[in-house]
Amino acid sequence: METAKIFEKIPSKLRSRVALVDGVLHVSAEVRDEPEVRECYSHLYHSWGAIKYEFHPPEEFDKQYANQSARTGQGENDVVQYAMDLLAKAYEANATDIHIIDSGPYTMIRFRILGMLANYTHLEGPFGRQVIACLYQKMGQSSDTSFSPSERQEGRIAKREYLPGPVHSARVHCEPIEITQAQDSVGTSMALRLLYDSTLAQGSLAERMGRLGFTPEHCETMQFLTRRTGLTIISGPTGHGKSTLLKHIMEAMVERTPEKAFFSVEDPPEYPLRGVRQVLIEKVKDDNKRAQAYKDAIAGAMRSDPDVLMIGEIRYDAAALAAIDAALTGHGVWATLHANNAFGIIARLVSILSGKAMNALDLLCDPNVLAGLTYQRLLPVLCPECKVKMLEMKPKELARFVPRDVQQRLDIVLAECHGLGLVSQTVAAEVIALDQRMLAHLRAEKMADAYDYWLNEKHGKSYVQHALDLIRQGVVDPYLAEERLGVPLDFNQMFLEGRP
Repeated sequence: METAKIFEKIPSKLRSRVALVDGVLHVSAEVRDEPEVRECYSHLYHSWGAIKYEFHPPEEFDKQYANQSARTGQGENDVVQYAMDLLAKAYEANATDIHIIDSGPYTMIRFRILGMLANYTHLEGPFGRQVIACLYQKMGQSSDTSFSPSERQEGRIAKREYLPGPVHSARVHCEPIEITQAQDSVGTSMALRLLYDSTLAQGSLAERMGRLGFTPEHCETMQFLTRRTGLTIISGPTGHGKSTLLKHIMEAMVERTPEKAFFSVEDPPEYPLRGVRQVLIEKVKDDNKRAQAYKDAIAGAMRSDPDVLMIGEIRYDAAALAAIDAALTGHGVWATLHANNAFGIIARLVSILSGKAMNALDLLCDPNVLAGLTYQRLLPVLCPECKVKMLEMKPKELARFVPRDVQQRLDIVLAECHGLGLVSQTVAAEVIALDQRMLAHLRAEKMADAYDYWLNEKHGKSYVQHALDLIRQGVVDPYLAEERLGVPLDFNQMFLEGRP
């Protein structure tokens, strides 16, 4: 029996749900009664005789057999198959991102694993460019119909036959880069973000956030924010879990209050959100038209009688104004934003609204607008089997893992920490529920007073302090923590004391 010939008889739309392993045809149960599957059974029986079949629940098939599925099979060309295998290899390596850099004579491929980039392989230049074009043009979905190395382009890979296991989709971004050895001195930097399908996640908001690494105090504050109207914004750098947290918040609210109507507007949607109506945005290439399409989608969602509205990332002034308007009309509104700390969200919004809203700061600090501010970064978690205490290491050994300047800063804030070996990531975060007094300080542009009030009277804890707690507990490495935090470990002391 020839595997390739069997695969040729499987309808292309079903190939991602069928895998032939050791002579057994494994089929995902949701396609069991499809007419094409019945025809396939009959054809294979008459052509090859008795074949053993096994049917599996979809989640079991995704976990055990998706990487061995027929998918495109024998008929696809080498470039498509390589691109599909690349996505599968990244998934197997637990990578969150794939970086592909066309440097002319060769193409470099790197995986981001636990927040850090690692080299994967190199390809010959022409083949690498074919893989880049294939990922964007053939496998992707975008407003452009073809790949152009000289243009900035964005797309999305969402067809199941191209994706491994529980990867729901892949976000694609391409940037032209200056490469002397490339044709016309133009190369391409392609970044693919793998978005994992976690729709099977269940539990209360506290249970979900606890698994992500948030403290009980964080969970209690966030639970309070889900029970009130107004705008809550989650901030942090790219790749530090903002969308994942927002997904858990929305789904937990759906489970707790199914009688409410939940809508989301995202450009593009990153995850399937159970119980949330995800409004589609018109696909357009021009930035001005995209901003208008985003605004129109938010307006459409607001006319759909929502109770809670999720706006993905606030990139445009139109989206910021729409979020504020929705909050003022008594809705719960959730969004993400790039900022350098929780209170920094205020300055970032004022910058976005500059020229579009009179007295933007007064508008934002209205008690009916902003409800909560959240900031987070992901830190690598030490392997419990490998980690060792710094104080048990000899000075020369210690110097190999923790630079002297980091040791000196660490000495200021704690006495003991750990190092070596990584297994996952956890969050270092700050979650703030705004009140009248805090908003008054912010409206008066007294950021330090607002920060001091939150820390000392509301018993808040900064993301740096959260990271230091994790270092004391031996959960994260001090050097890697400082690298991922974006500020030195003694930042709180520097900020509060005003010293350089």
